[in-house]
Amino acid sequence: MSGSGNVYELRRWMYMHRDANRRVTKEYIAGLETFMHQADSTLLALESGKMFCPCRKCNNSKLANRENVWKHLINRGFTPNYYIWFQHGEGYNNYDQNEASSSNSNFQEEPVALHLHNEPSYHQEEQMVDFDRVHDMVTDAFVAHDEDEEPNIDAKKFYEMLNAANQPLYSGCREGLSKLSLAARMMNIKTDHNLPESCMNEWADLFKEYLPEDNVSADSYYEIQKLVYSLGLPSEMIDVCIDNCMIYWGNDEKLEECRFCKKPRFKPQGRGRNRVPYQRMWYLPITDRLKRLYQSEQTAGKMRWHAEHTQTDGEMTHPSDARAWKHFNKVYPEFASNIRNVYLGLCTDGFSPFGMSGRQYSLWPVFLTPYNLPPEMCMQRELLFLTILIPGPKHPKRSLDVFLQPLIKELKDLWSTGERTYDCSTKTNFTMRAMLLWTISDFPAYGMLSGWTTHGRLACPYCNGATDAFQLKNGRKTSWFDCHRRFLPIGHPYRRNKTLFRHKRVVRDTPTPYLTGEETEKQLDYYGALETVPRGGNWHVPPNMPDSYGVHHNWHKKSIFWELPYWKDLLLRHNLDVMHIEKNFFENIMNTILNVPGKTKDNIKLRLDLPDICLRSELHINSNGQVPVPIFRLSSEKKSVLFNWVASEVKFPDGYVSNLSRCVEKGQKFSGMKSHDCHVFMQRLLPFAFAELLPTNVHEALAGIGAFFRDLSTRTLKVEVVEQLQENIPILLCNLEKIFPPGFFDIMEHLAVHLPYEALLRGPVHYGWMYQYERAMKYLKGKAKNLAKVEGSIIAGSLTEETSHFTSYYFASKVRTRKRAPRRYDDGGVAPTYAVAGVPDIFSQIGRLGGKSKEVWWSSEEDAHSAHTYILLNCEDPLIRYFESLFVSQVEETFPGISTTDVDKRKDQHFIKWLKSQVDFDDDADYPKWLHEVIQSPHVKVTTSQMYFTRGYTFHTYEYGRQRATSNYGICVKGETDFYGILTEIIEVEFPGILKLKCVIFKCEWFDPVVNRGVRFNKFGVVDVNGGRRYNKFEPFILASQADQVSYLPYPRMRESGINWLSVIKVTPRGRIISGEEPPLQEEQINEVEEPEQQIDDILLIDPHNHEYEDLTDDGTDEAVEDEFNENDDVSSDDENVSD
Repeated sequence: MSGSGNVYELRRWMYMHRDANRRVTKEYIAGLETFMHQADSTLLALESGKMFCPCRKCNNSKLANRENVWKHLINRGFTPNYYIWFQHGEGYNNYDQNEASSSNSNFQEEPVALHLHNEPSYHQEEQMVDFDRVHDMVTDAFVAHDEDEEPNIDAKKFYEMLNAANQPLYSGCREGLSKLSLAARMMNIKTDHNLPESCMNEWADLFKEYLPEDNVSADSYYEIQKLVYSLGLPSEMIDVCIDNCMIYWGNDEKLEECRFCKKPRFKPQGRGRNRVPYQRMWYLPITDRLKRLYQSEQTAGKMRWHAEHTQTDGEMTHPSDARAWKHFNKVYPEFASNIRNVYLGLCTDGFSPFGMSGRQYSLWPVFLTPYNLPPEMCMQRELLFLTILIPGPKHPKRSLDVFLQPLIKELKDLWSTGERTYDCSTKTNFTMRAMLLWTISDFPAYGMLSGWTTHGRLACPYCNGATDAFQLKNGRKTSWFDCHRRFLPIGHPYRRNKTLFRHKRVVRDTPTPYLTGEETEKQLDYYGALETVPRGGNWHVPPNMPDSYGVHHNWHKKSIFWELPYWKDLLLRHNLDVMHIEKNFFENIMNTILNVPGKTKDNIKLRLDLPDICLRSELHINSNGQVPVPIFRLSSEKKSVLFNWVASEVKFPDGYVSNLSRCVEKGQKFSGMKSHDCHVFMQRLLPFAFAELLPTNVHEALAGIGAFFRDLSTRTLKVEVVEQLQENIPILLCNLEKIFPPGFFDIMEHLAVHLPYEALLRGPVHYGWMYQYERAMKYLKGKAKNLAKVEGSIIAGSLTEETSHFTSYYFASKVRTRKRAPRRYDDGGVAPTYAVAGVPDIFSQIGRLGGKSKEVWWSSEEDAHSAHTYILLNCEDPLIRYFESLFVSQVEETFPGISTTDVDKRKDQHFIKWLKSQVDFDDDADYPKWLHEVIQSPHVKVTTSQMYFTRGYTFHTYEYGRQRATSNYGICVKGETDFYGILTEIIEVEFPGILKLKCVIFKCEWFDPVVNRGVRFNKFGVVDVNGGRRYNKFEPFILASQADQVSYLPYPRMRESGINWLSVIKVTPRGRIISGEEPPLQEEQINEVEEPEQQIDDILLIDPHNHEYEDLTDDGTDEAVEDEFNENDDVSSDDENVSD
C-alpha cells in the first residue's frame, strides 16, 4: 500500500466491523480481503503457512493458519490501533513520518533510522495498555457471532454475576480497574503467599483509605471473600458417625443416631444453641470444577488435546497413547465420539497436619484430576481437584468406601446423564460426560481402594491366589524369595537350577494370566466379598471376612468402585505406585549393604532360616554362633569411601536434587532421604556407584535394578523398550536372589515384576505415581492456619486458591502471580526481534545472562576467527547453505581428490573471507541486510558472564561453579558422535551494523570423543568420559542453543590409580510451563535396553578378603508390616514424604 494517503483514513474500515444490526459490514469484508492478500505474501506465511493473528484476543501474539485468522477477524475484529501491519510485512518506511508518529498510531514516535540504531527490541511493540482483563471472563462467553450459541442457564448466571461485580473501582478510573479485579488480585496475593486474614484486613483498609473517596473497594477480607466466592465453586459439609460407620447423607440425612453403632450424631448442647455434629467430612463436587475448565479460554480448547494430538507410532507420551485408554474407547465408542468428555484419575493418601512430632491426627484428602490436557498441563497442582476431605483424627482404614459415596454417585450421574456445559472455545453448549480411568495410591491405600488386602502371603493383587510366597519360620515375615523364575521364558536355565535359588526346586509353571474385570468381579461374588456401605464402615473385621480369606484370596470387601457401570471393562483399575516401590526397594538395598541395625534384611533371625531354604552353607551360623560376612556387605573402610564420595563429590545441576551430603549420618548410614532423593540415587548413582566397592556380580545385580527404574521412568516410553523391560525384570530379580538372603525379598521387591505391564496399559509412569499428590498434600498442610479446626481451615484455603487460580488467567501480563513468577533459572521468555525479516534463528534465541558480566577483548585472533566461522556456518539459512556448497565445490575442483578433513580445514580458514568477497563483488544481487552485517568481523570487545539461563537450563562457567555445591558446567552436544566438555567461557558476540545482531556462544574444553579411549559405554546405559584426555582439534565454540547439560561424577574408589573415568549424568531441562514445584528427575526417552547377564555358575557368597566373623545381635524387635487394618496406624505410612 502506498504511503501517499493518510493511513488512518484509508483503513477506517478496520474498525467499522459491524453495523447497527450487528452484522459484519461489506466494507470490512472487502478490506479484510486486502489484508489477507498482504499477509499471505509475507515470508512467514509462504514458508510455514501460518501468520500472526491480529484479532482482539490473539493480539498478534499467536500464530494461526489463514482460515483461523480469517475466522477470528470476522468474529472479533482487529486489535485496537493496528493501522500499520508491521507483523504482516509492513514497516515504518511504508508511510510518511508524520503518519507514523500520529497520536493514533501504535508505533513509537522516533523515525526508523533512530530505531534501528537502538538495541534490538526484546518485546513485541505494545499495542494497547496492558491492564487486568477480568472483564474478559465475561467476553470469553459473549463474543458476537451469528452462529454462536448462548451459554446455558448455569453458565449464563455465572457470566452475569461476573458482569455485575465488574463495576468500576472509582469514577474516572482506567478501564479494567474494577471492584472485582482488585478483590481477585488481593485474593491471589493471599493464596500465593499464604497470608493470614489479619494481614488482608489491613491491606483492605489501606486501599479503602488511599483510593478516591467514591471508591467501591472491599473494606475487609470478609467483603473480599463474599465477592470472590460468588465466582467460586460449591462445597458441602456432611455429618459423619463418630466411629466412621456411616455418613448422614442421602436417605440417611435426617437420622440422629448411627444405624450401626447407635451412637448419637450430635454433641450434647445447651438450649438455644445450634446442634454440632461429632464429626464432619467435606465434599467439593467435581462437576462444577470440570465445567469451569470449559468456561475459561485458557483451558477449554486444551481439553480436546487427547484426541487431536498425533501419536508417534510405538511411543507413549500420554495415557491416551496407551492400551487402557484405547481399549476403553473401543468398548465405549459413543463416549469416545465426543472428545470433550472427561477422563479422570483419583488419588488418596493420608497426612498429619501437625507433622511427625505433633499429636496423632490423620487427614485423608481425595483428589481427582482430568487427563484430557496436554502433558505440560496434565496433573499440575491447580488441576488436582480436592474432592473429599476425610476428617481426623482417626485413620479411615476399612471405612474409606463410606466417605466415597457422594463422589461415586456424582461419577455415575456424569457417566449416565452428563451435565450441560458451555464451551467458550467453540461458543457451543454440549453434554459433558466423565469417567474414572483408575486410582493412584501407595500400597496400603491400594488395599483400601481395591478391597484386596495388601499384606501377608497373598499381598500381590496381580498374582492373586497363585503365589509362591512363604512365611519365614524364624524371621516371622512373608518372603517373596524365588517367586520370579516362573516369569522367565520356558527353557531358561534359571528354571532348572537347584542350587542358586530354593534348595532342590525346579520351576516349570508359568504365571497365571491376569484376570479381566469380569473375571475379577466373578471372583468377588464367588467368595462372597460384600460392600461396605450397607454393613457399616467397621464391618470388615476378621470374623466377617469372606470364605477362604487369606488362603485362596485376599478380598476383604467388594469395593464401591464396582458400582460404576464401566469399572469391569477397564484394563487398569488401580495403579501400583512406582514412587513408593522404588523408595522401599532402595532403602532395603542400602540398609542391607550398609548393615544398618534394626533395618538390615540380613539379621540373625533371617540367617537361621537359610538352612531350610538355600544351599548356602558358607553363610550359615556355625556351632560357635559366628556369622560369616557376606559379599554384599560393605566394610568400614568402604563405607567411609562411599559416604565421603556422597558428601563431597556427588554434585548435580542446580535444582535437581536436595543436598545429599546432608543425608549422611555420622558416616554410618543415610537418613532423612526423601522419596525424590532415593529416586535420584537409585536411577543415577546405583548403576555405577558400587563398581569398585562390591564384587562384580553384586554390583551388576544392583546396577541392573537401578537401570530398570531409570528406563521405566522416562517421559516418553517406547513400547518395544517397555516390552524388553518386562522380559528383563524377572532376570534382574533372579540375579538378586542368587546373592541376597530370602529375608531381603518383601512385597516391594516383588511388585517390580508387574510395573512394565502397567506401563504398557497406562503410559509413562508419572501419570500414575504419587509425587504430584504428595506435594499437593504438603500445600494443604500449609493451609491449616487454625489448628483447632484443621479441616475447615484447609477447605477455606483450597476454595480461595481455586477461585484465585481461575481469575489469575485474566490478570495483565505484568502482574506477578505464583504461576508467572520467574524462577531463579528463568530465561526471560522473550526472543530478540529485529527491524527486518528473515534474520536467522541463532540471533533470536531465548536466553538471559546472569552473574557478573564484563566487556573484554577477544583472547586471541584465532578465537575471534573461529567463533565467527562457527556462527556463520551454523546460520540455518538456505542462502548460507548455498554459499557453503558453492565453496566446497570450488575447493574440490581446485584440489581434485582432496579429503573431507582437508575441505573442512579450508572451510575453517578461508570461508569467511571468500564469502565476503562473493557478497561484495555481486553488486546487482539484493542480499538481505543481515547477511551484509554477519560477514563482517564481530566487535573486538565481547561481553562475558558467569551464568546463562536458557531452555530450562542454568549454565555456569567452570571457574565460577567448581567450588559450589552444584555442578552446572557440564556440556553435551548431540550429533552422530556426542561431544562432552566443560564450559569455560560464556560469550555474547555482537556484530557491527544497524541491526546489532547478537549471539551467545559457549567456549568449551572437550573430552576425547574416541570410543574406548576417551568415552566408554556399559551395558547399564552409563556413559563415562576419560577425565585425563582432551580433544586434540581446535573447535572450542558452540552456540548456547546447541548445549545440553550434564554433570560428571567420579567413581567412588578405594585406590587412586588407573584411568580417571567420570560418569556422565544427563539431565532434562526444566520446562518453563511448570512452576511452583520441581518435577521428579526423568530421562526424556530411552531407545533400547540390553538383556541382563544370566550366569548359572556357583557364587562364593562370603567376602574372601574378610576372614573374620561378625556378631549379628538380635535387637529383639520384629519388623513392622504395613497393614491397612492396623488400629495403631493413625498416620499415613509415608507422611514424612509429603515435603518432597
